[in-house]
Amino acid sequence: MARTVRHPRTRSQAVAHHNRQVAGVTAALLVVVSVYSVTIGPNGWLWFGWTVLLLACVALFLVHP
Repeated sequence: MARTVRHPRTRSQAVAHHNRQVAGVTAALLVVVSVYSVTIGPNGWLWFGWTVLLLACVALFLVHP
């Protein structure tokens, strides 16, 4: 089998990249939740789920800056 060549990254670079991805997904979901709320109507569980995701994202940045 062929070997996969990976870019050499340190652990801190990999964690920073992961944190940026999580922040991007969180921001995208905020847009989705907002559009959903405007078009269909507010849903408390949807906002609760997004808030939990936001808190998890903030915790990632606090634990691994």
